Amino acid sequence: MKTHDYSKYASNYADLGMTGSYYMAFKDIPFLLEEYANNDAKVLDYGCGAGRSLRFIRDLGYKDIAGVDISQDMINEAKRLDRMGKYQLIENSIIPYDDNTFDIIFMSYVFLEVGNIDDIIKILNEFKRVLKENGHIIFITSIVKNIKDKWISFSYDFEENNKPLDHCQNLKLLIKDKNIILHDYNWTEYEYEYAIKKANLKIDKVHIPMVYDNEKYEWLSEKSIPYNYIYVLHK
Repeated sequence: MKTHDYSKYASNYADLGMTGSYYMAFKDIPFLLEEYANNDAKVLDYGCGAGRSLRFIRDLGYKDIAGVDISQDMINEAKRLDRMGKYQLIENSIIPYDDNTFDIIFMSYVFLEVGNIDDIIKILNEFKRVLKENGHIIFITSIVKNIKDKWISFSYDFEENNKPLDHCQNLKLLIKDKNIILHDYNWTEYEYEYAIKKANLKIDKVHIPMVYDNEKYEWLSEKSIPYNYIYVLHK
């Protein structure tokens, strides 16, 4: 199944901000990056889309950063918004960089678009190839445990989702701010752990962002239920 219509929604993605549920996902990324890398680290943003996450990381002071994506439409939007950025298209699932190139590989929500565990393992193996020996992989994903939970930025309120929640289930969702319709695959923690082990990578930590008392958002299920999971891996 085609999960995302990149040609239709590329400009909508380009306008997305780090607000709502995305704020929840990214708010602790600065601290994780600081823990695992200096500002002179060489960083890859895998599945950079329209460049939002790359610009976010660069604004933290990481200047040696490159983005790759499978969608030419997304790459075009990224270059339109960020003419000085380094963006390249991925072809045949190969990252267009040499072995042992990057100190940090960052990725947000990409595994939700992958419908086969073997393909996830293949991506992780490619990460391992271009990662330096002492480098780290940091990726954000989401895990839906109850389809009736309510999120500030996303809605799963579709008839197609009215069935028992299962592993690797394809879920239809709406990004409320931009009226973007997606079809994501819902992987569990156990499946991520299996793929990581098969790729001969190690989990350094699994960080779950939760609500702080002083935040400005009127959170819904985010108040008590984990949605975003951040995995930190190494060779």
